[in-house]
Amino acid sequence: MLQFPHQSLKFLNPQKIVEQLALQLGMQVADFGCGAGDFVVSAAEIVGAEGKVSAIDIQDSALSSAKSKARMEGVLNIDFIKADLETANSSNLSDGSQDAVLLTNILHQVGDKNAIMKECFRVLKNGGIAAVVDWKKDAVFGPIKDTRLSVEDVKQLAQKHNFTFQKEIDAGVYHFGIIFAKAS
Repeated sequence: MLQFPHQSLKFLNPQKIVEQLALQLGMQVADFGCGAGDFVVSAAEIVGAEGKVSAIDIQDSALSSAKSKARMEGVLNIDFIKADLETANSSNLSDGSQDAVLLTNILHQVGDKNAIMKECFRVLKNGGIAAVVDWKKDAVFGPIKDTRLSVEDVKQLAQKHNFTFQKEIDAGVYHFGIIFAKAS
């Protein structure tokens, strides 16, 4: 019997993915479209009390879930921000303030992918990383296939916004993962 999981952990292993990003103590990390907070908590644990994670989502329910998860895990170094990331400067993060931005399962959901990438570029420090994790175009499960981007589509989108491809990472059976750096 085939079942859809109620948590993304069945499809994704946030801790395993975040460990591949080479985050370090004291870093500033933003999670664009944080959802239930699985990646937020994993990143916050790695950057420690000296670091900060900004959990950003447009949905109150997602932010509420992320806050609850952080409380249950005892993680306190997270700011929760409600924002429409398709609107310029909506994250309220300072220019060049972030060491890393996570874009997990967000690009297939938004209409203006360019706006998301512009905001990502704006908030990243020179040399900072953008980590894109999203549904594989041919995955059996997931959102409507017409909304999904291929790895090449994402690479072209990132290059258009002055990101440099760094490497692909293991994001599981149904997702791809790509790390880009902000070109200085």
